[in-house]
Amino acid sequence: MKTSEMRNGSFMRVYADPPRGTDWYAVRRRAWIKSATRARAANMHEDIDEILFSEEQIQVGIDRVAEAVTKDYRGREFSVVSILKGSCIFASDLIRRIPIPLELAFVSAESYREGTVSGNLKMNFFPSGNEIEGRNLLLVDDILDTGNTMWHLKKELMERGAAEVRSCVFLDKPSRRAVDYEADYRAFEVEDLFVVGYGLDYAGRYRNLPFVGSLKQSAIKADDSAND
Repeated sequence: MKTSEMRNGSFMRVYADPPRGTDWYAVRRRAWIKSATRARAANMHEDIDEILFSEEQIQVGIDRVAEAVTKDYRGREFSVVSILKGSCIFASDLIRRIPIPLELAFVSAESYREGTVSGNLKMNFFPSGNEIEGRNLLLVDDILDTGNTMWHLKKELMERGAAEVRSCVFLDKPSRRAVDYEADYRAFEVEDLFVVGYGLDYAGRYRNLPFVGSLKQSAIKADDSAND
């Protein structure tokens, strides 16, 4: 417990005795966890070269996309299909801004491996048949890069009986496109930079950053060296 009192014309802090029964192990552990969390956050921020989209800009972009989706799907049954893992943050913020009935499903597809170059697409699991057949589906992903993931997923879902498949992405990187595919909705367009934050990762890290930033080459090289 901490109080203040006036002495010699200035305030000084006086610390009272702690309450009886204080669990000092728990107190020290909480302090250590708080300190470690701050250190990790500082390290993550130090790896960012430039903040491309702030928290405020992201919220404005999501509001804009949600308004367009709401307008197009009003009066229609549809399901939002979140592509794991990257889109989970974007999808959760997006659906909370859509004030019309919808269902939520998940699909797992991976094209990035441990580095910055796209790899072969691996599909892990799909929604069940009754979540696909005859349904209007809105595929939601964190970033549209080469387009391979979205193209293959749309093709697979249509073959499994979906009535319609549209796509919505948080970031669009058209300069990297390898197939003829464009998203129906997008929050932002981004240059050909390796970006992290707000669900986007590098080697599993940085997803929890509240903004989107470009990753320093030094951070990429440091991780590559650690894995050699």
